[in-house]
Amino acid sequence: MPKNYLIGRAELLAEPVRAPAMKPNKSHPYEPEEARERLSPQMDLALEGLTRDPNFTPDDVHVMRFTLHPAYIAKSYYPDGLFRLAGLEPVGSRERKVHPDKHVVKDWEEREFSTSEIFVAGTAKSFRDFGRWLSSDREISGALEEIREIESIGLFAAGQKVKAGAAESSVFEVVVHLPSERLAPNNRQAFVDLAESLGIEVGQELGVEVRGLWFLPVVGEKAAVERLAAFSTVRVVRPMPTLALTPVTRLLPGAAPIEIPAPVLGDDSARVAILDGGLPPEHPLGSWVSSYREMDPAAPRSAEYEAHGLAVTSAFLFGHLEHDEPVQRPPATVSVFRVLDGSTIADDPYELYRALGHIEAILLSRSFDYVNLSLGPDLPIEDDEVHAWTALIDDLLSDGETLMTVAVGNNGNRDKLSGNARVQVPSDAVNALAIGSAGSLDAAWARAPYSALGPGRTPGTVKPDVVAFGGSDGEEFRFLAPGASPTIAAGQGTSLAAPLALRQAVGIHSLLGGQVDPLGVRALLLHAARDNGHARSEVGWGMLPLDLDDIASVGDGVARILYQGELRPGKYLRAPLPRPIRGFEGDVSVSATFCFASPVDTESPDLYTRAGLEVVFRPDLNKFAKGAKTPASRSFFSPAAYSDEALLRADQGKWETVLNASDRMRGTTLGDPVFDIHYNARDGGGSSRETAPLKYALVITLEAPKMVNLHQDILDAYPGVLLPIEPIVEIDLTT
Repeated sequence: MPKNYLIGRAELLAEPVRAPAMKPNKSHPYEPEEARERLSPQMDLALEGLTRDPNFTPDDVHVMRFTLHPAYIAKSYYPDGLFRLAGLEPVGSRERKVHPDKHVVKDWEEREFSTSEIFVAGTAKSFRDFGRWLSSDREISGALEEIREIESIGLFAAGQKVKAGAAESSVFEVVVHLPSERLAPNNRQAFVDLAESLGIEVGQELGVEVRGLWFLPVVGEKAAVERLAAFSTVRVVRPMPTLALTPVTRLLPGAAPIEIPAPVLGDDSARVAILDGGLPPEHPLGSWVSSYREMDPAAPRSAEYEAHGLAVTSAFLFGHLEHDEPVQRPPATVSVFRVLDGSTIADDPYELYRALGHIEAILLSRSFDYVNLSLGPDLPIEDDEVHAWTALIDDLLSDGETLMTVAVGNNGNRDKLSGNARVQVPSDAVNALAIGSAGSLDAAWARAPYSALGPGRTPGTVKPDVVAFGGSDGEEFRFLAPGASPTIAAGQGTSLAAPLALRQAVGIHSLLGGQVDPLGVRALLLHAARDNGHARSEVGWGMLPLDLDDIASVGDGVARILYQGELRPGKYLRAPLPRPIRGFEGDVSVSATFCFASPVDTESPDLYTRAGLEVVFRPDLNKFAKGAKTPASRSFFSPAAYSDEALLRADQGKWETVLNASDRMRGTTLGDPVFDIHYNARDGGGSSRETAPLKYALVITLEAPKMVNLHQDILDAYPGVLLPIEPIVEIDLTT
């Protein structure tokens, strides 16, 4: 079958368009006066519970919980005007399920709805003044009418902040809200002073600050740390998780030495880094390791971690090693960083934060296009909180310039109902590619039993993103063993699947000569994945093809098109689907994958991504419904793809960083087809003043069996605009 390689430069076809006419028509469950009457006694009760001990209230600042009515979760209804007039400051939010007293939708009485619980900071005086206004009969006008959007008000008590964990734990993570310096200038120092007075050691120099939250490791008696939770701006206290990294090496008895290829002298276009446990003093990787760095040279070695690092690096460089078959040439040389060392085994209570500091330094260098991370805290994700590892990594990847693969964890055999089998931190990062394990390379593959399960949080529902071969009891993953001579060892784990997926990504980059950026590569990988009917919570979008040609090329009757462009906040972009001059014949299948990186609001897991796309598919710009002023649209990206048994929010799917769907239709309906793309920006749940453009990648595959020459027909229709992205060199990564 001939290879029709990816068609590029389709972003040149896109053009800005005017926003469609809108007809706002909002029904309200409560009138402003009714809402005020409902909330006044709730506010009085909350005021009675405020602590009067100044040691627990920096600058007399307190934090309360304001729960939005589910009818007002859209950013255009965020009650920032109300908070501003009351002298209050939102500092974060989380998802909450509620049974509202009233609703505007049908059959609401027996239903539970998902909404946002907003953490609001303010002085005691501001809250008291707000309470007096609620109990008054003064006129309600302007922004004060936003009071109708609040379903309930309550305290944020210490007991609501402490997460369950090991009873004897003395090492904890504490997360502190950071109100503005104007409101709480002494917040940080007051927290440290209180902790010290309670006999608690704070690892302040290792603290991580990400958009409004301060993550800190602390050591102290459990009772004292629970007392610290009463500090007004503390958001959460939880036991420090252990490290999720299990040695995978098992030497194969009688394994004969193998021969690995030597690198070709020259400069690799892809800059690749492996962040792991380092490499043993003697290893068989040779000059495929272009650089090796120990982030803490003074720390002791760990043979276990070094063996893990070698296995991960081998999986990236050489893939799954087959017996009696030549070792395939790696797609690039690699830089290896030791971010974990023997001090972890020595029970350094702060080692997870030290490791995170090493990772931060490497990512901040902006020296690498492709990075793999096969380690992290042994902590399944939580819907209501974002961990320091996830927050920092998401923030550093938010420019879309780096593709990072992250192993989802080997906890898939744990109890599912409790959530202990869910993907682990930091694989919930929306800007990283979370990789699970398939247990076999056969066509009848399935999730390896140990591979962690989704869903992720919302947004970020589809986790893992994809799966790659990671081995199983009956079919282990084979890689290079420690020692100067190359011999084979075997094992299994998502730690091996993640670098194998990165190998595919870098393979695409190298195959196409760097003409596709990391965001485009990510979109291509997700677009080519196939789920074989498995549940999304098990395999995400599916398993990655082993053959690069299945990602970068198509056969007869098929065309694959890549857009790599930018979007402006609040603006609309029209992206035409390329079509032959004479149009389409017969049935046409359309598959599309949008992918972008997003800035994040760490303090608001329910509103985590600050960028979202509304995409409308219009099959023919020349067809209008009766009386309509915009061309007729057809459903394409369904919110159901992101629900995964969770309660649907009204904005479900709108704030996901990946949109992926397919549809089949008659070619005659595709007269002049387009995707109209609207880039929404938000900040803390409300409207944003963001002006910077957002990079996006879009991959579209058109399949028309009756049009054998579809690929060339599309190129002929756009001469000098669309061009095939053909391989610079041949690369075989099938193993």
